[in-house]
Amino acid sequence: MKQFYLLFFLFLGLNSFCQDIEPCKVCSSNEVHIVDIPLSKLKSLESRIYRIPVVFHVFDPSNPQSKLSESKAQKAIDLLNANFNGQSRNIDNVQDEFRDVVADVGFEFVLARKDPYGNSINGVTYHKQNYKGDNSGANLTMKQQINWNTGKNIGGTQRYLQVWLTYNVNSDDYGSGWCYLPSYDEGGKWAGPVYNHKFMGDGSSSNDDILTHEIGHYFGLSHVFGGYYDRCGDDGIDDTPQTRCYTWECKIGDLCHDGNVNTENYMDYSGCTSMFTLGQKELMLYWMNEPARKTLWSDENLKFTGVYGVLTGIEEVEKSTISVYPNPSDGRFNLKGADSALIKMYDLNGRLVHQTTNLNFSYNKSGIYVLVIESGNTQSRIKVVVK
Repeated sequence: MKQFYLLFFLFLGLNSFCQDIEPCKVCSSNEVHIVDIPLSKLKSLESRIYRIPVVFHVFDPSNPQSKLSESKAQKAIDLLNANFNGQSRNIDNVQDEFRDVVADVGFEFVLARKDPYGNSINGVTYHKQNYKGDNSGANLTMKQQINWNTGKNIGGTQRYLQVWLTYNVNSDDYGSGWCYLPSYDEGGKWAGPVYNHKFMGDGSSSNDDILTHEIGHYFGLSHVFGGYYDRCGDDGIDDTPQTRCYTWECKIGDLCHDGNVNTENYMDYSGCTSMFTLGQKELMLYWMNEPARKTLWSDENLKFTGVYGVLTGIEEVEKSTISVYPNPSDGRFNLKGADSALIKMYDLNGRLVHQTTNLNFSYNKSGIYVLVIESGNTQSRIKVVVK
């Protein structure tokens, strides 16, 4: 039986997690919960890729369009896909002690293409209301007025991972964001980060990874330093050693007498984040299969939000005689169901990484990929994993 100890935080009297330029002045813990996950269930959770429709609601009283363009939103999505799937730009800098526990979580974030009324969208909505992002105010304003999961009456089915963007978070112009844990968002009613548009980026700065941190909270992760900022603490996950809040410093060494600090962890407050651990992956997969998140990745919801079978502009063929084996693979693949084909291999950022007409081919870099197979007049799309 796997146990995860979830440390829940209070901010302005509400249970949420937050990130700020001076995080040690923001949060305090109030209780610990335990989640028991049977090992048999953990094994079954890893058998699929979880596609997640995302929408950004942008608030600015004068020009919301200037705060987040469609192209910038897509870059943020690309960064999330890289970070959640073990492909961070800084992944090679992970300490040797943690290389074996770097997780490929198996999440695929995609900008929503339909709103709740069936209208075509690009994953970004714009609003000129002058709403702030402080916790208590945001729930009564932004999240209640613009909420595609629940509507104004705060009832309904969660269908999107929503991110509310504003210029003011945590009552300060420089605050970056906050997000509820699944246990405290009332079944998804308040789910999703409130976030400062100033921290939206393409990965060129360590601040760009803060959205990854907040969405880690959305999927059930606490801070690796637990509930304390002035002493060593723990999140209860086996492969994240005890640490403390060092506030943007990249500490190394056995600083809490519990193994070397995993300062590269996205759930730390450091300036060198680049990974989730396998234990954190297990906890995120657990919450992804609980009611508050499970509706996101159902086929029905992916069709409702317009992202079923869509990646890099290519429509997925639901039924095909073409198959690829083994999958997952050590990097060697065999194609069945076609006498000849053009095979294009894309990473989750939409980059073409390999192309061949050989039905037995190899690609040895680990990760999640999409094969676009053109055979005759048909095109198939198959997701594959290289271990």
